[in-house]
Amino acid sequence: MTDDSSHAAGPAALGFYYQSFFALKTLVALTGDDGAVAIESADDVELKDNGQRLLFQLKHSLISSPSAITISSKGLWRTLKVWIDILPRLTLSETQFYLVTVAPIAAGSVLEALGTPEADRKPLVAALVNEAERVVAEREAAAQEERPLPHKDRVAGCQAFLNLTPDARLNLLRQARTQAGHLPIDEMESAIAQLLTLIKPDDRESVARRLIEWWDRQVVYSLCGKRPQFISRGELQEHITELIGDIEHDRLTADFETMAYPADYQPDGMLTRQISLVDGKSHDLAKAIREEWKARQQRSRWVNERPGMAAQIASYDHVLKEHWSDKQVEIVEICEALEEVEKRNKGLGLLRWAHNDAPTTIRPIVAGFEAPYYIRGSYQVLAIDREVGWHPEYLALLADDA
Repeated sequence: MTDDSSHAAGPAALGFYYQSFFALKTLVALTGDDGAVAIESADDVELKDNGQRLLFQLKHSLISSPSAITISSKGLWRTLKVWIDILPRLTLSETQFYLVTVAPIAAGSVLEALGTPEADRKPLVAALVNEAERVVAEREAAAQEERPLPHKDRVAGCQAFLNLTPDARLNLLRQARTQAGHLPIDEMESAIAQLLTLIKPDDRESVARRLIEWWDRQVVYSLCGKRPQFISRGELQEHITELIGDIEHDRLTADFETMAYPADYQPDGMLTRQISLVDGKSHDLAKAIREEWKARQQRSRWVNERPGMAAQIASYDHVLKEHWSDKQVEIVEICEALEEVEKRNKGLGLLRWAHNDAPTTIRPIVAGFEAPYYIRGSYQVLAIDREVGWHPEYLALLADDA
């Protein structure tokens, strides 16, 4: 979770996305095969591995030099409150608690004991008790004097800690760890890429980017109940293997097949103009916008990752235009003696052919690439450039838009 005090959506969203990155990085780094992670389960991130349950509380900030964690830090006490609340649902001997923060632990602080599993926790327990008692006492004094109550961001954790028995406090902290000075979110993708040691260094960034896109979908599906909550290392390894296979066989991947275009996406006006010439319905326009966005993003992705793809895309556009031309020539001949309404109707049929029939009758750009959005959307890209059109007289009718 974000540790910023701002209520703006940006830090909160980054804090949640940091959980996703951290979970992926944690699972990639595992050496065993039976690990699995979940987000927003018992904690920000929960890892099950080798019979152990590891719960991670994440404190993220993009501040270049975040304040060091001390015995009085609100993030520490909020973390303790979360852990104490879930204690009744846990087997403590099988659970480890981690406070993960991009900030450092204050030098010389008793909290440094949490960085060493074998370190004596008793001095830390005593320091936390003293701090909790101070917080509670200062609030009680303020209440008696009818002053504003201090420490509202820590008091719940302090009271919860004091409510534990001495043995329970010590046992909890014996299972607690810190990972301080952790990487911020803007460095996580690169860190994940470097963990992909089975992949050639030149390919790691590209594979990491595609892996993160797959991971994001799995996280969303797990939160929506569309898949099991825990994502296993086996699933992750299987997908990484598929990505390696794509590289080795130079296959193209359908990166945008399950993606939705942004809600604020505004298509080129020529797309809507071409469809309006044939009285396209709202569903025709909606499909065209969706597929054009996907195809345009895919074309850009391929060219950015493989500059040589530009020539292959241009060559395939020629194939698409040739198939369209065969259909369009027939329509032009048929429409010579027809009224405008009939011309529009024939053109609408050509538009719908590009969406419904072309993906099943025209060969894919490469063998094995079967995603229909590329052909559908590429026709819309070509229509925006007026290299294809739907109305039999589209060039003349659009001449004023040159």
